Amino acid sequence: MQKGSLQQKHGTWYVVVSYKDEFGKPKTRWINTNLRVANNKTIAKKEMNKILKKLDMSKEIEQSKDISTDVFFIDFLFRFLEVKKQQVEPMTYTNYTKQANQIAKYFNNMKLKLKDLKPYHIEGFYKTMYDKGLSGNTVLHFHILIRECLQYAFRNDLVNVNVADKVTRPKTDGYKASFYSIEEIEKLFDCIKENECKLPIMLTAMYGFRRSEVLGLKWDAIDFENKVIYVRHKIVETQLDGKRYIHKSDKMKTKTSNRTLPLLPQAEELLLKKKEEIQRNKEILGKTYDKRYYDYVCVDNIGRLILPNRLTHTFIRIIKKNKLRHIRFHDLRHSCASIMLKNGVPMKNIQEWLGHADFGTTANIYSHLDYSAKQSSANTISNVFDFVEQESIQSKIDEEQLAKKKKNKRKKNCKRELLCLKNNCENNEKMKNTKNG
Repeated sequence: MQKGSLQQKHGTWYVVVSYKDEFGKPKTRWINTNLRVANNKTIAKKEMNKILKKLDMSKEIEQSKDISTDVFFIDFLFRFLEVKKQQVEPMTYTNYTKQANQIAKYFNNMKLKLKDLKPYHIEGFYKTMYDKGLSGNTVLHFHILIRECLQYAFRNDLVNVNVADKVTRPKTDGYKASFYSIEEIEKLFDCIKENECKLPIMLTAMYGFRRSEVLGLKWDAIDFENKVIYVRHKIVETQLDGKRYIHKSDKMKTKTSNRTLPLLPQAEELLLKKKEEIQRNKEILGKTYDKRYYDYVCVDNIGRLILPNRLTHTFIRIIKKNKLRHIRFHDLRHSCASIMLKNGVPMKNIQEWLGHADFGTTANIYSHLDYSAKQSSANTISNVFDFVEQESIQSKIDEEQLAKKKKNKRKKNCKRELLCLKNNCENNEKMKNTKNG
C-alpha cells in the first residue's frame, strides 16, 4: 500500500504521501483533507486511508494501461508482481518471486499469450510439480499466485474470464508437526550452555515464539517490574536478486501475533544474565562492540544481531553434533504447544499463547496430540453407557443364581434317589427275612 502520514499545517490535517519520481528520487506530496485539527484526528485517519487506497488503485491502472492484450502470460505474471510488491511484506514478495520463477521455467518455452491460457495448461503445470515430488501445500501456493494474477488481468479487461477458477484447487496434505518431549528439550538445553544462540533457542522452547518474534525481542518489550513480555516486533531475512535484506517491522504476521505474555521466572533469570553479559562484553570490547543493536535482546558476543538464517543453521549443527533427534527450529514452537496440551492446558489458551489468528489453526495442528480431551470424551461416553455395564452385571448375577438353583435341585434329586434306593433295599431285606422265617 502507498505510504503516507498525517501532518498538521495551518490548523488543518494533511496527508503526506511519500513516493519516487521517474528518476528514482524520493518525493513528497501534501494532500489537504479539509478537516480542522481540533477533534478530527480519528476522522482524518480514515480519510487518509481512503486517499492512499485511491492512489494505489490509480497506480495499478497506470501500470496496466500499457499492457497489451497480446502480452505473454509469463511477462504479465512478473508485471503483476511489481504491483503486488507495494501491497505485501518483503518475505511474502520474495516467496512470490520464487514461485513465479518456477512457473516461468515451465511456461517459457510455450510462448503462451495471456489471452490463450486455458485450464488444461495450468493443470499440466500442477501435474508436473506433483511428478517432481512437490507437496499439495506447495502446489496450492502456485495456484493462489496464478489465480490472483489472472484475477488482476480480469479486472483490467485483459481477459474475459479467470481460467484458474475452472481448475480444481490443489488439496493440502495433512500436516503433522514434529516436536520434542520435555526430556529431549532438557538434553537440548544441556548442549547449548555456552552457545551464542542459547537465549533465542531456550525462549522459543519456553514460549513457542516464531523465529522472527524471538529475534525481534527488544529490551523495552521486557517489563521486569510487572513480569510481562510484549510480542510486538519482528526480524525477517529475505534474499532477492542475490542480495540479502534484513527487514525490521512492528507489523506482525497477524493481529493476534501482538500479544502480552507472563514473564516466566526461568525466562527472567536468563534475560537478566544476558543483560549482565552484554554489559560485560561492552566493557571488554569498548569501541569494537557493535552499537547498532543496543535495544535488541538476541545479540552475539560482539553485539551483532543474531539473524534468522544464522539461528537456523546453528540449531541444525547443534542437533547433528550432539546426535539429537532431527527437528526444525520451528518445531520448538510445536514442542511448547504439545507440552502444554499434555499438561491439561485448554486448546483455546494455547491459541492465545501462540498468537494464532483463529482457533481452527491451533486445532488442525495439535488436535491429534490432545489425548487428555479424548480421554475426557471417553469417560463421558462411558458414564452415559453405564447402564450397559449394569445390565451385564445383572445378567451375570442371574446366571449365577440360576446355576445355583440347578445345583441345589440336582442335590435334592440325588438325595431323593438315594433315599428311595435305601428304602428299596430295606424292603427287599425284610421280604427276604420273611421268606426264610
